[in-house]
Amino acid sequence: MSVVLIYVTVVHYTLCGHTMWSKCIGDYYRSKFMVLGLIIISLGALFYSVVFTDSILMQISIFNKSSPQRTFYANSFHLQGDHLEIIGSHLGGKDSGNTADTLVVVEDITSFVNFLKNLSNTTSDASDKIVSRILADIHVSGYEKSVPDGYINRKVDEQYFIQNRNVPEVSCRKIFDGNETELKIAKEIANKIPKSTLTESDYIQLTKECDKFRKDRGYIMSPLTYMEENFPIAFSLLLFKDVGQAERLLRAVYRPQNLYCIHVDEKSHDDVKKAVHGIASCFDNIFLTPRSFDVQWGTMTVLEPELLCMNELWEKSKKWKYFINLTGQEFPLKTNYEIVQILQAYDGANDVGGTIKSANTDRWQNAGPPPHNITATKGAVHVIVNRDFVDYVIHNPIAQDFLNWTRFVGVPDETFFSSLNHNPQLGIRGSYKGVPETDSILKPFLARFKNWGEWPCHGMRVRLICVFGVGDIPLLYSRPEIFANKFYWNFEHFALDCMEELMYNRTRDEFLGKLTFDPTFYRNFEFVRNKIS
Repeated sequence: MSVVLIYVTVVHYTLCGHTMWSKCIGDYYRSKFMVLGLIIISLGALFYSVVFTDSILMQISIFNKSSPQRTFYANSFHLQGDHLEIIGSHLGGKDSGNTADTLVVVEDITSFVNFLKNLSNTTSDASDKIVSRILADIHVSGYEKSVPDGYINRKVDEQYFIQNRNVPEVSCRKIFDGNETELKIAKEIANKIPKSTLTESDYIQLTKECDKFRKDRGYIMSPLTYMEENFPIAFSLLLFKDVGQAERLLRAVYRPQNLYCIHVDEKSHDDVKKAVHGIASCFDNIFLTPRSFDVQWGTMTVLEPELLCMNELWEKSKKWKYFINLTGQEFPLKTNYEIVQILQAYDGANDVGGTIKSANTDRWQNAGPPPHNITATKGAVHVIVNRDFVDYVIHNPIAQDFLNWTRFVGVPDETFFSSLNHNPQLGIRGSYKGVPETDSILKPFLARFKNWGEWPCHGMRVRLICVFGVGDIPLLYSRPEIFANKFYWNFEHFALDCMEELMYNRTRDEFLGKLTFDPTFYRNFEFVRNKIS
């Protein structure tokens, strides 16, 4: 028979609501007797669970005597046999003292989960927030999809999904499905009617009223879930022009718990610099680099802004878990909620491309042998790396020696990060211990999707890479990579418009519990299983 005995919780919720124990029960002495009685009942439950059942005892910190708010939370839930175990309970909220712990005996997992769900649905906003926080960290085999992630404040955060971001001129849903008629219509409209966008002057004016700018542009100013709140990500964003496109990328990846470093090219127009400065000034977690570089392909100036951002991000926060570098002509293929789960599945592994077989070894000939017996590899400047990798890059003398060596190689940005990640003798956490060859099956490069010719390009090719058009959208919809490169806002603009619609709607549907994400696919790759821990 399903049994869920939640003694203090049920008594408190039934009799007291939001009222403190002392006020609800009465005077001090009666409170003492009540507590003693509850202890006796709990010990009885302990005896019953040990002697008559195989149930697991759980502790939940449920009440802060200095606050009337009901605050109970447990760090983690684990499945032990047929039963559920709560481990590491503590009190949530600003005041973490004076907790009142209680024992909870659970024989049936589903009953417990349903209890929490029903409590969340039938109680006040404050209760909904607390119960959601309990649900936030439930990780039970077979129950992940049925238990929603904990929300920060679900009812308040619904305001971020009031906007309708659906593209009015075409059906993006049909385009994602590869509908030939809709693809033809989208191409015709895009060719006849140029895309209108905010100008740099517009941004300069709009960001003079930051509250209005954030609201009108639809920035999500909440982590949305506790899982996302507890897994902040650091981003760098390099741009030269087209502030409007870069701002749409920023809006898509923005969350208040993350940190964003923006580098504006030294040769950018003054209005570009002013516009980006205005945008950054409206957010506490967005900042510009203290200096700018004149970025030129194939030189150290591609790598130097990334290193500068790494250093600035490192100094500004000790909380972020991973670093992702972006350019203004990219767009996410995954929501922040999904990215966090993918990075958790990586479990510290770095997502960095690498090859020796296909490397342009002539680029290294003038530099001599690499220092410290490092084997040079070729990869991409685009990376997803853990915090310890960044620490090594900016602080370790070996990394500095290797950086100086790359100053004499061709296209150093394609050598530096890749080589550090594929020399396991360096001991960098998350680096790959296997043969440094990117492979679509065993060791894929998932940080970025680029079409260099492996697939047909339905947009146009610029220096071999595909600039995505609307005909490429069905492919992007199903790709496992985390970001896509590249888009031009003024070329077949429905490609970017529809991707923006997709990410917004997917974020909304995940938030509303209509859509789930399973990160299992990302746990089993060779670079995740065979890494330096």
